[in-house]
Amino acid sequence: MVFNRLSKDSAAYGGADFLTKALSFFIFPVIATALSPEAFGSLEMIFTVTGLLGLIMNCGLNNSVQRFYWDKDTTAEHQRSIVTSGLVAQILFGCTAVLVGLVFIPFSLPFIEKWGWPVTGVALVAALLVMALSQWVQYILDVIRLHFSPWRFFLLALTSRAISLVFGLIAVVALALGVDGLLSAQALVLLLVMPWAIWLIRKDLRLASFDRTWFRELVHFGYPFIFAGLAYWIFGSMDRWMLASMTSIEEVGIYSVAFRFASVVLFVAAAFGQAWSPVAIKIRTDHPEKYRQIYGQVLLLLVFVMLTVGGGVALFAGEIVYLIMPREYLPSALPLAILSFGILLQATQQVTAVGISLERKTYLFARLAWITALVNLVANWLLIPNFGAAGAAWATLIAYVVLTINYMLYTQRLHPLVVQWRRLGILIALGIIVASVSFTMCADNFEWSTVLTKLTIAVVCVALGWRLLPINSFKSI
Repeated sequence: MVFNRLSKDSAAYGGADFLTKALSFFIFPVIATALSPEAFGSLEMIFTVTGLLGLIMNCGLNNSVQRFYWDKDTTAEHQRSIVTSGLVAQILFGCTAVLVGLVFIPFSLPFIEKWGWPVTGVALVAALLVMALSQWVQYILDVIRLHFSPWRFFLLALTSRAISLVFGLIAVVALALGVDGLLSAQALVLLLVMPWAIWLIRKDLRLASFDRTWFRELVHFGYPFIFAGLAYWIFGSMDRWMLASMTSIEEVGIYSVAFRFASVVLFVAAAFGQAWSPVAIKIRTDHPEKYRQIYGQVLLLLVFVMLTVGGGVALFAGEIVYLIMPREYLPSALPLAILSFGILLQATQQVTAVGISLERKTYLFARLAWITALVNLVANWLLIPNFGAAGAAWATLIAYVVLTINYMLYTQRLHPLVVQWRRLGILIALGIIVASVSFTMCADNFEWSTVLTKLTIAVVCVALGWRLLPINSFKSI
């Protein structure tokens, strides 16, 4: 039952992401063509700044609500208090962030004019509104996941994201309103969607349910995620900065192409994560006597699925790049193979870190994230000069190895899971075999003999991995 729900919910959550990302893939090149390079660059810089502001505004409240909503001591009335108090906090922090941003806009306009950005104060105001409204819609989407309503999530996610993209396209291409029009259109769509979004979670919203105690508890649990998110924000962009400064912009392009293809693996990991986070706490509540065993079995299943997906992309990285991209991007094949395994390890953290969350030691997320960012910095500094984009990919893989091992060590120390270590060890060994073949046989062309050899290795490893899964135990849960 648990695993059936995980698979169905992952499909629904992943489906919304897939459709919106596919739409974005086709729309944004058109928008980028309609805008000048300066306009598109200024848009990206605005998104970067508001993204950081949104990270602070969110204050980890989404994580807090997910942690407490299905806790064993949480009643239906508590659930209403949690959701209502969390939304009030989101609105309060969002309005504060917008007001602070509005104060700084007059001071930023002279700099924008000096830099030659083709935007006005309208774009900056609209960007602040997009930032706040996006955070509120995302909060509601996370609450809908706690209601185990994947198709409501699908409709709201698709509506809010897809219509924003389409209206932005119309504003830029048909009406020629530039960045000002694009951001204003997105803000308008999100503003119109908000009443419907709130209606979707109406059963958990009561003004009388606002509770100052829960308000403080949610903020106290969530605020360390700001520092963890900041570390990830730096960690996620550090490789490109260092590649540009230590090698060339061409290496940045090669690495970016590799990362774009590796996002297929990230897409699967994200779909699982959105299904898993609300289910994890409910499993503990519904199965207090064996939830640790269930977590261990989910970890086995997750490693197998991610090895199948990530290992498959890594094995055929050379062929994928060769068939799809121009020849000058062939060097991105090896970074793609390496990044696929890095993202694979990132996906496991959704289970390996569960003990830290259950014990409410959220400060460890920030501490370990900054340690990982430091490891990534040192690895990039050592590897990029000699290996370029591949060195940056290796640095990312090393950082994720360090992070997921630390998560697992802390989880086993604070809230041990029942893990079938022998089975997990064999799965990891199979993964190492696939990784070795991926890195040593990374092709720069398409040869059927090589493809068949790698396909045979993939089939054998998948078959052996499948045999390791406790299928009967899955069915009984």
